[in-house]
Amino acid sequence: MEKKQNAPGTPREHAGACNTHCKGNNFPVKLSFHQKRVYDLLSDGAHHSNADITRVLGLSDPRSVIRDLRHKGVPISDELCPAVHGGRFKRYFIRK
Repeated sequence: MEKKQNAPGTPREHAGACNTHCKGNNFPVKLSFHQKRVYDLLSDGAHHSNADITRVLGLSDPRSVIRDLRHKGVPISDELCPAVHGGRFKRYFIRK
C-alpha cells in the first residue's frame, strides 16, 4: 500500500484572505473573500438591509460577516428602520 503525502497546512488566518486598504482609511486590513464582497457592497454609500445583502451576494448570514468586519476596525454604520408589519430591521452602510 502506498503512503499518501499530505500537503502542508495553511495557517487559518491566512486561508483565503486577501490584503486590501479600507477606503478613506490608511490602515491595511486582511479580509476574507466574503468580507471583501460585503465591504465592497457597503462601500458604495447605499443603505442595505440583511435581506438585501443575502439576495445580492448569496450569503446565508451577512450579519456575522459585518460583525467580523467591525472587529477588524471597518467603520460600518447602521440605522434602525420600521418595517411595514410593525417590526424593525437594520440597514448597514459605510459612510464616504
